[in-house]
Amino acid sequence: MVLVNTVSTPVEPVPLWIDCDVGHDDALAIMLAAYNPHIKLLGISTVSGNTSVKNCTKNAIQVLKAAGIEGVKVYEGAAKPLVKKVFHASEYHGPNGLIGAKYLPKADYAKYFDGSCSAVNAMYNAITSSPVPISIAAIGPLTNIALLLGMYPDVVAKIKTLLIMGGSIGMGNITPAAEFNIFCDPEAAHAVLNSTLNHVVMVPLDTTGTVLASKSIVRRIKDTLPDPHFAELITGLFWHYSSEYSDISGVKDGAPVHDPAALAYIFMSELFTGKHIRVDVECNAGLCNGRTLCDFYNCTGQAPNCWVATSLDIDTFWNHMIDSLTAAAKNCCLDPMNPDNGNADLPSSA
Repeated sequence: MVLVNTVSTPVEPVPLWIDCDVGHDDALAIMLAAYNPHIKLLGISTVSGNTSVKNCTKNAIQVLKAAGIEGVKVYEGAAKPLVKKVFHASEYHGPNGLIGAKYLPKADYAKYFDGSCSAVNAMYNAITSSPVPISIAAIGPLTNIALLLGMYPDVVAKIKTLLIMGGSIGMGNITPAAEFNIFCDPEAAHAVLNSTLNHVVMVPLDTTGTVLASKSIVRRIKDTLPDPHFAELITGLFWHYSSEYSDISGVKDGAPVHDPAALAYIFMSELFTGKHIRVDVECNAGLCNGRTLCDFYNCTGQAPNCWVATSLDIDTFWNHMIDSLTAAAKNCCLDPMNPDNGNADLPSSA
């Protein structure tokens, strides 16, 4: 039986840290969080995934500047998985993660980058200095999170929710068995799911894949956003990713916006349905490497370790997404002289 989550939307903004591998949908998730009144964005850490961690760091900085987001720093994290070889999603996101993005400003490292400590230490500092437990949205591979929990197990008591965009109940998207984020670092995912965290939420492909940037949604965004250049940046992110996704997957109705759809749990958890179950990760080499095994029928008899989302209110999600993008458009800082940045100024090998 599928249960409905009944947690109420908080009155006070939820302090949130985003750990990400900035590609097209990560960029949208950052904007959604930064301009949602129910969230207080504390910081961003980057991890190798969609592209190299260096590219992800640069992309995050460009997104913050482009959307006019103030007071948020970027910290660079793990450049490789715990065990397996580095793997990137260049066929979806281009060699540098944000190919096709228009009008991106040059990365302002002086304003947005903090190299004084690692991503793991930055997360630890944010968690331990917060007067209330914070939530973490892990929307890339879980390498940084596994390192955080391994190095500083005491943070568990001060993490309200660990939100994971990743895994799948059914089919994978990078192999027939595995979803990309988990496939990139299955050992990290295994460590996180077997930690002592109190509240782990996984929003898998099966759920995020229902939230599509359809032609009508993209048209609505273009017609709503007050700045035409920002509208072109956002619709460009959607269209390029949709085109690549369509060519690879055959889905013609628009690309799923995985990361923002998952992140929405932080401020509209009551509009998600799901079930608290046991989730394990296949770490052995072979056809099922990176597979998430979601035990909905308690076949293993093991205690549940993860609340797995099975659906969400899509219309309400898009209302929030468009509200955040509209607010970002009013504060945007773009480079109209750079019509098709595509992140070409940072070599993919950086």
